[in-house]
Amino acid sequence: MYKKRGFTLIELLVVVLIIGILAAIALPQYTKAVERSRSAQALTLLKSVYQACESYFMANNDYPSKFNQLDVEIDWTGTTKWRTDSAADTRSNKDWSLQLYRNAGNGSRSIYMGRISGPYKGTGFQIVLVNESNSLPAGIILCAERSDSGVTYEGPAGSYCQKIFKGKKIYSGSVRLYQMP
Repeated sequence: MYKKRGFTLIELLVVVLIIGILAAIALPQYTKAVERSRSAQALTLLKSVYQACESYFMANNDYPSKFNQLDVEIDWTGTTKWRTDSAADTRSNKDWSLQLYRNAGNGSRSIYMGRISGPYKGTGFQIVLVNESNSLPAGIILCAERSDSGVTYEGPAGSYCQKIFKGKKIYSGSVRLYQMP
């Protein structure tokens, strides 16, 4: 006699459980990869602005205070600030804020690229142009997680810069800074 063959309910449950476990393992890695790729475009613009600032400095013996002084085109027209204090000039789009920063007190200069929306709002990157207090290295990209004076990051300390970008903590204050590998 012909007997119908098929899968039992237990076998189907085991397969679904295995797929669920694999998805739970893969999802965090997927979200990290997506964030790294989204940040790649912002980092490329940040590096271009940094190179343009260095070229401006070589020609004028001072760093620019406005983006229109640079030989790089920035199509962003918004003015939403990631860091709210002492920004000399700001350009933003719906996700990112790019800022030229000048500390009037000690003359330090930096470029900030900060996330102003999305799940990682309050995180970003910084390149120090000149630091009069010598507490931060100049010319390298630092990953930042803001905790005040601007758009703040609500996640746990290190969950962006350390876990996604594998940064090494170098400063903890109103902005947690991590050196990128």
